Amino acid sequence: MIAVMGAAGNVGGRVADRLLREERQVRVLEHRRKLGGLAARGAEVVSGDAGDPVDLRALFDGAEAALVLLPEDLADPDFTANRSRMGAAIADALAGSGVEQVVVLSTVGAGLADAFGPPAGLRELEQRLSRLEGAGVLVLRSGFYMENLLAALPLIQSQNLNGSALGADVPIPMIATRDVAGEAAARLLRRDLGGHQVKLLLGPEDVTMAAATRAIGDRLGLPDLPYVQFPPEGVRAALAGAGLSEEAAALMVDMQLAMNRGWPFDGVRRTAEAATPTTLETFLKEALP
Repeated sequence: MIAVMGAAGNVGGRVADRLLREERQVRVLEHRRKLGGLAARGAEVVSGDAGDPVDLRALFDGAEAALVLLPEDLADPDFTANRSRMGAAIADALAGSGVEQVVVLSTVGAGLADAFGPPAGLRELEQRLSRLEGAGVLVLRSGFYMENLLAALPLIQSQNLNGSALGADVPIPMIATRDVAGEAAARLLRRDLGGHQVKLLLGPEDVTMAAATRAIGDRLGLPDLPYVQFPPEGVRAALAGAGLSEEAAALMVDMQLAMNRGWPFDGVRRTAEAATPTTLETFLKEALP
């Protein structure tokens, strides 16, 4: 049995799909979004709260391996506190559960002592799981998800431009979530984890927001689509207007400003092991047919 958190998301959903296609026993946590499709394919569905150790023990009970992550609810007014609560619940539920192999979804920034925002919650989860006894733990620290670019489509389609607080020419390691899911699923299937391991996943190349915007424009029939760096306060207000909580909106803008200064990718070097195959061009061809 393999337990999967986040099975309604881009990574967890693909992992659950791969495991079911491999005819493995799969148990998924139905946290906020229904998972009837996976249930119809044979997955065991456990309904519960990702911040409740009792519910998580029901997910992990009898499982030999597990994919764990922190669900991201950007509308949560207590975003940071609830992610900390979920991290503690995951570690508590895994302790003594008998799960022998754990794959953890994380991000590059979680490896830094000055992590803040979503990476800080993942850093806390990593540290909690580093104390887990009797289980091999693999932390997958990914770069910037290409899927994040699609959040700009309403702005692009309404204003014929793209923009954020990020500088236009900041190089960003962008990765498709399918490549993260592929690595996670492969390791869960191989069951070859021992001790505590960390693996970077950085995509095939760094991409700037200006280049990504031009690529999106080409797919949408908007040649030379411009990218504009907006003032932070305007971005914060726009994110809050789009449904993010005030805390989450502020954290997103703070992270964009930190990325302008090189955080967290400055000094991170792509190796053959960290590079994944899906280019931005390939991703956009599939996401924007």
